[in-house]
Amino acid sequence: MSLPTFRESAERNFDDLDADGDGFLTRYDYMALAQQRLQRTGVRPDTPDGEAVIDAFLNAWDTHARALDTDRDGQISKEEYVRSFEMLVRTGALEAVLAPISRATFTLADRDGDGRISADEFGSLWSRPGTDLATVFAEADTDGDGRISFEEFARARHGLLIGGA
Repeated sequence: MSLPTFRESAERNFDDLDADGDGFLTRYDYMALAQQRLQRTGVRPDTPDGEAVIDAFLNAWDTHARALDTDRDGQISKEEYVRSFEMLVRTGALEAVLAPISRATFTLADRDGDGRISADEFGSLWSRPGTDLATVFAEADTDGDGRISFEEFARARHGLLIGGA
């Protein structure tokens, strides 16, 4: 199987972000994704961790809207997203925008606060259908200690976002 191209990765990421499936990204989609993370981990939105997740997703929306909403209609079409994805990856802008989301979601999942995520904790984050959670966890756990550090999590998330591109 060949590695995904930037376009394939961008289209997959767009589809993951399009929470309501309407073919456009809006502030609503980013808020819905934050709420999904909170529900999956059982964290209330009015807690410091919950607020950090919501803030991270809404800041990502604000940054994406400024950079990607080329026609300034308040929504990002799939084509707008795809056209800009490679530039976002190559300049590091995508990772910079997503770093706060990664940190906030990692903190949500790390229920025991030990700075590492177990397989059970990892399961509360994983939302991509059609993948084997145990395999994804094992691939992310690069040192094989049975737990994922933030660095391992960030690398795995980056790989998920851009695939082999």
